[in-house]
Amino acid sequence: MTAHLAADVLIVGAGPAGAITAAELARHGLRAVLAGEDDGKADHDLVLSGAALHGLASLGALEEVDARVIDNVELRLGQGGGHVLPETVNAVCGRRHLVDGLRRIAAAAGATRLPGLVTDPVRRDGVWHASTGGTTVSARHLVVATGAPSAGTPHATGLLCARPYSGVGLITSIVLALPAPRTIDPAERPTCVWAVPGAQPGTCTIGASRLGPADPDELLETALTVLAEEDPRFAGALPAGPAVTGVLNSGFAPEHSVHDGRLLVGDAAGLVNPFTGEGLSYAVQSALLAARAIADHPDDPGAAGRTYTRRLSATFVGYFETATHAARRYHLAWRVLVATAGDERPVSAKVRRAVLMPEGFSGLTAADLMPLPAPDVALLGPFLLACDEVAVSTVRKEWPFIARLLIAGEQAPHQRLRPAVPFFAALLAGGRPPDATSATLAAAIELATLGALAFLGPMPPRAAPGRRVDWAVASTVLAGDFLLAQASRLVAASAPEVSWSFADWLGELAALRSARIDPAGRSRAGEVFAALLEFPSRIGAQLGGASPETIRALRDFGNHSGHAFLHAEEVLAVRGERTRLDVALPGMLSGRLSAIPDALPGITGDLLAGDPDARSKALDLAVTACHDAHRAALTALEDVTHPVSARMLRSFVATVCAPCAW
Repeated sequence: MTAHLAADVLIVGAGPAGAITAAELARHGLRAVLAGEDDGKADHDLVLSGAALHGLASLGALEEVDARVIDNVELRLGQGGGHVLPETVNAVCGRRHLVDGLRRIAAAAGATRLPGLVTDPVRRDGVWHASTGGTTVSARHLVVATGAPSAGTPHATGLLCARPYSGVGLITSIVLALPAPRTIDPAERPTCVWAVPGAQPGTCTIGASRLGPADPDELLETALTVLAEEDPRFAGALPAGPAVTGVLNSGFAPEHSVHDGRLLVGDAAGLVNPFTGEGLSYAVQSALLAARAIADHPDDPGAAGRTYTRRLSATFVGYFETATHAARRYHLAWRVLVATAGDERPVSAKVRRAVLMPEGFSGLTAADLMPLPAPDVALLGPFLLACDEVAVSTVRKEWPFIARLLIAGEQAPHQRLRPAVPFFAALLAGGRPPDATSATLAAAIELATLGALAFLGPMPPRAAPGRRVDWAVASTVLAGDFLLAQASRLVAASAPEVSWSFADWLGELAALRSARIDPAGRSRAGEVFAALLEFPSRIGAQLGGASPETIRALRDFGNHSGHAFLHAEEVLAVRGERTRLDVALPGMLSGRLSAIPDALPGITGDLLAGDPDARSKALDLAVTACHDAHRAALTALEDVTHPVSARMLRSFVATVCAPCAW
């Protein structure tokens, strides 16, 4: 006899994405049915990125899945040596353990589990109907979490494979490798290789992914060869279990995430990084977004679908335009990534992380949050969101690799450090609430700032003579010029009265950087950063109608804040911590981005690394300089009488200087 089960939501596919969707829906009081059979694949280790860990934590699932935290990610691009990505949070767990744990959480929250093959759901009169085993299910909403389809668009479909190995001394690091192109054929596709430590000493899981046709055995052989060539830890690797293979589908587009009323999540939506094959973090995020969209519109599937599409687009802004863009222009993207593997310039480092790692990165913000009272947050937040919309829409079509660097972050975007904050506060200082036109100008300032950062830092080694393209230099020039040109266009369209001032500012930045590059020059390292924050503070005050005294005060504030920013970067770098510019201490010194050599001639990265006394002296110097700049900025604010403006700016500079706190 067939049983009938009425539900609010039917989730087809009982893997990680489906189980998370069911758990979140049940937590919102909705009747969720989690249906689907096991895939029958052998167990294997999965990497949990910071984004995945954050999503699992929101479900209270971290203890249930028993993940093992991994300290480092070793990145290897091309033939050069690898380097460790700082502050990259990752963990590893077995897929079976993860799926079982998530299903238990869903059941505990109230979801119903129906194992077995599910018939193709059919919608009649606005209600979905499907059968599994001896049960028929009817539900208003349908979520599909069945994994990647075997057929997809040619440019976005490929193969993933992984296998356990023994005899490997991989303990505290995840290795991510992207070999250099073997040919000049634009159709050649990259193979991404990774290795993660196993639960038992001396074991690991090695995996690889490639878009386009691939043979699993050949792909795994390539992976092991790539790892063993550069790393003796893999020289004695022996297979310790069966290989697991799967379809790679990276054809995500937000507008295709709802198909005929079905909400697609995880691999089913093509949410996979085409460079690395990583998809679990996106499965977690998309599952939560789908569940919350349905919870917001339990009686209106159409509205839930539109909300889901909109939130996907906002959450993954730039990132999956990056993925699709890269898949269609793989050879160019691949060559640029490999050519800039050791590039210490801020934008190169940030783009590299944004493309390869499933985390939210912004080129202009830091993880630090400004402490602001709720009324100030309510005032500042909409302005920054409008600024993000303008900036992203300006670059996402032509340079989607950059779009990810222009958002303020997924968490508390209204409290992040960015040039738009002093610009907004300076506008307020004149007593005039900023309008939409001002947000466009703020976006132009941030685009220009990112363009200037593209040229900061140590230049990469010159390419060998011949007809080869110097991809590192070419990509820097193209990206930097594009950003500066788009910024100038926005200014001309939204605030033509400041076009001359804006052009002068860009010229000043170029002149200061050129002077600093010259070893014989006398330009101070902090002058570039001072100019980056002086202009938004000054021009905002002028446009806001502030008095001449207030304009001078805000100009001085921006100048001192820029110096404080540099010295705070030095403090982080000397301590060995991740800097906001993503430039390590050797890169700061070789790129003449640090003021430390101005006060301590002859100082080098090797000397600071090997001499505790020299390192202590450099740290004291940077901390003192940061405190001096902080005090000077606060003194300048004494002439800013608007209370909200002054409060925002005090919070801004205090957060800038937070690494230097005694």
